[in-house]
Amino acid sequence: MRCVRAVEQNISINNEEDYQAFLKKLPKYRGIRGRFTDFVITGSVHTEELQDLSKALNIKNRRKRITYIYDRACDIIDSYNEKNGICCRYNDQGICEDPKHQTRKNGCCCHCYLQSSSGCPDRNLSCKFYFCDHICKKFKPLTMEDIDLLKMFTVSQREIIKNNVFVTRKTYIKLLCLGSYLLFCMYSVIKFYRIKNVF
Repeated sequence: MRCVRAVEQNISINNEEDYQAFLKKLPKYRGIRGRFTDFVITGSVHTEELQDLSKALNIKNRRKRITYIYDRACDIIDSYNEKNGICCRYNDQGICEDPKHQTRKNGCCCHCYLQSSSGCPDRNLSCKFYFCDHICKKFKPLTMEDIDLLKMFTVSQREIIKNNVFVTRKTYIKLLCLGSYLLFCMYSVIKFYRIKNVF
């Protein structure tokens, strides 16, 4: 079997215009040709984002790439929220400080079958993006558009991220690997019937 030799591609990002042009080319870079390309990216702007994108582009195994992007996005959100003091606030009885969410314990998470007495036992990217109006009035949480690394995902994968709450990391990554929004919708119907306290 003939071994395909990787081609090295050097990309230099010197200003905001270069960076935005680079982001627009991500679908091309992550495509079939990108599988045989080693990306060397240097830049004087958005250095942390470029480091993340470079690492993701150079992971050629699809599942490993998706897993890296997923975990790194979770880390970015966690770090931002910790730095800015963004979190849901409950009293000792697990009741939310927002009067609209005081009918059940654990606020918006009251329907999740994963919840435990010590909080969430898993990492769900969609849940990390979700904050109610009460929190959004007090803080400025990150949105999907704020994390450029997520532009490595397809349109279908990004749609899955918008709505995929209350599932484990393992299941979440499987759904992203499938990348089918239709299959995700079918799975969501099944998941709906597993949710606690819906009826």
